[in-house]
Amino acid sequence: MKNILILTDFSANAMHAAQTGVMVAKRLHANILLFNAAEAKPAYAGGRTFPEEVFFLEEDTCDRLKALSHQIAVSIEKDEMDWKPSVNHEVRLSTLSSGIKSLSKEKTIELIVMGAGEGSPMDHFWAGSDTLSVLDHANRPVLVIPYGVDMNDLKNVVFATNFEEQDIEAIRYLAKWGSIFNFHLEIIHVDLISNTDLTKELRKKEFMKHLHRLHYPNISVQEIYGKDIINRLSRLCDESGVDLLAFAHYKDSFFSRVFRQGTTRKALGQQKMPMLIFPSNFET
Repeated sequence: MKNILILTDFSANAMHAAQTGVMVAKRLHANILLFNAAEAKPAYAGGRTFPEEVFFLEEDTCDRLKALSHQIAVSIEKDEMDWKPSVNHEVRLSTLSSGIKSLSKEKTIELIVMGAGEGSPMDHFWAGSDTLSVLDHANRPVLVIPYGVDMNDLKNVVFATNFEEQDIEAIRYLAKWGSIFNFHLEIIHVDLISNTDLTKELRKKEFMKHLHRLHYPNISVQEIYGKDIINRLSRLCDESGVDLLAFAHYKDSFFSRVFRQGTTRKALGQQKMPMLIFPSNFET
């Protein structure tokens, strides 16, 4: 059975992300797996970690996860939806990255959900070591939720692309979501006015062939023009009321390079929207 893997550190942000994860699990008919990496660290640099400290850390984390699992299970039982996901939890005495990696091998993970932390989700994505660590070891999409954002009514989803062939698998995944959430999927390419991309038309032609084979009725492709890709994309998201921004994060992909720029984080810092990120190891 597929699982929605919800990462939690028991913070308010993580609790809000967990609520979103529960909603997604209900819609996708998946179960819920709560996870916390209880990494034992010495009290000071160069110090030792004693066995009893590790034991109490694991025991305390297990107790907190059990309490959270029970809280979520009770709320699910009160829900009137047909599908009621089961709620399980895992604690690993490991780093977050190694825990994600091992769970991905042991469990059928559909999606990873985590809170965006302080600031915008874009700030957290590039500045937050946890998010990058998850992406480096994940093989499933990662949903990053800013605090206070409601995803119950997805109407407009944007996928940013440079017409790369690898993006088709991510779009195929989004189309499956679209058939469940009934949203409009808009594929956006930002064409720089000052840039001459000699291979763009060829990439676009092949990209469109793949896109037509998806047979998803509620999809559109739009090329927009601007001097700066992110400012233009940010303005589009603001004007169109975008509910979810998605893109692929390959090792040296076009958008990964662009999104690392400081001006990018500033431009999208005002956008309080969820982000669905497809890692380089994404498996369909």
